[in-house]
Amino acid sequence: MPLKADASALRGLRVLIVEDNYVVARAIQSLLEEMGMVVVGPVATSWDAERLMIERSPELAIVDIHLKGEVSFNLIDRLQQAGIPVLAMSGLAGHSRLANAVAVLQKPFSGSDLLAALGGIFVSGPPTATA
Repeated sequence: MPLKADASALRGLRVLIVEDNYVVARAIQSLLEEMGMVVVGPVATSWDAERLMIERSPELAIVDIHLKGEVSFNLIDRLQQAGIPVLAMSGLAGHSRLANAVAVLQKPFSGSDLLAALGGIFVSGPPTATA
């Protein structure tokens, strides 16, 4: 399968998923795990995402902009301040670029779209841990 070959550089990457739609969250989780990434979550709220950010030290976050009852702009800012790159997702066309997201993925998207976005974020490979 082509996704596995292209994703080898991302194997082992810890990815936080913040998505309030269970079906979408599980689909992303399955795809990332198939590519060898370690999924943190998924969670459906900013509060839960911030808790996991502290407890599990993700290296990347995939965050839906519109969660039930909240928008995730503050969460995206906090993740970026913590040095965690954010791939934002939105079903609305108006969010093609966010200042603190390294990329915005327009819903609906395919597995290939997600892999391409991840590859664009980590062109030179995944981040390395710093002491």
